[in-house]
Amino acid sequence: MKTENKKRFHKIVSFMLAAVMMVSVFSVAVPQKAEAAAPSFKGSGKSNVKITDANSYYESGKETVIKFKSKVTGYITLTFSNASNIYDTYGFVTFCNSKKKALGKKDEFYDTLGKPYQKTRTYGVKKGSTYYFKVKSKGGVKINSTVVSVKKNAGTKRTNAKSLGKNKTIKGVIIAGSKAADWYKVKLTKKQILNFYYTAKTNGAVLGNDGKIYCINGIKYTVCKSNGQPLIAGEYDWANLILPSDKDQYYMRNTVTGQKSGLNPGTYYIKVEPLNKTSSGYYTIKWK
Repeated sequence: MKTENKKRFHKIVSFMLAAVMMVSVFSVAVPQKAEAAAPSFKGSGKSNVKITDANSYYESGKETVIKFKSKVTGYITLTFSNASNIYDTYGFVTFCNSKKKALGKKDEFYDTLGKPYQKTRTYGVKKGSTYYFKVKSKGGVKINSTVVSVKKNAGTKRTNAKSLGKNKTIKGVIIAGSKAADWYKVKLTKKQILNFYYTAKTNGAVLGNDGKIYCINGIKYTVCKSNGQPLIAGEYDWANLILPSDKDQYYMRNTVTGQKSGLNPGTYYIKVEPLNKTSSGYYTIKWK
């Protein structure tokens, strides 16, 4: 009787183990639904992300978060174009750091007139850093990104300023979130007028409610004397998307006759920095 009970017990255990194995096999065999990969831009070159009408902020109530890890120190330019069957291109983009904290203000984009400052934004980035773009679009939008490498040759302070030669163009980048200034110097061996030409690509200009264009996030240029003080007190130049180029001339003026004359021989400096804490982007300077 005991032997018969043991046999019956072993049969029951074997049946239960077989049942468990069948359930395990079945569980493994059931295909799992894969989650859609989060949108991202390539770390260099060109790429794009497309937001559908259904996934737009206006329809879904959720912003689209796009990841970007830069493979270069330089700048990324975003260009927004229509990808909607219902709406015009309109919305806001916020550039954020690796913790998804805003590096600046929300930048408005739209493409009703096709102007560069309406549909294009440029940000200075650092190699190896991770960033995020938070996009709130009215409808479907295609976002093209172009990443360009820029070698930083500037001095980090006046005492190690990079020399700028006559008729030479120097390129630089202001990194988003950085307060650091770039320093350059020119050396005059004789009395002469200084001519500087500036260009910039930034996250720059906006259209005000009065229909006028305002510089919000440009790049600031200040020409300084040998002691680092502005050559002209309280005066500086700036450039951004709506004013992508600028020219300025520095000279002495006779207070009696009003005639211009060159600056005295010596070393003069150019300080390049963000116009405010939300500024970043690419710039060039030429001494001509």
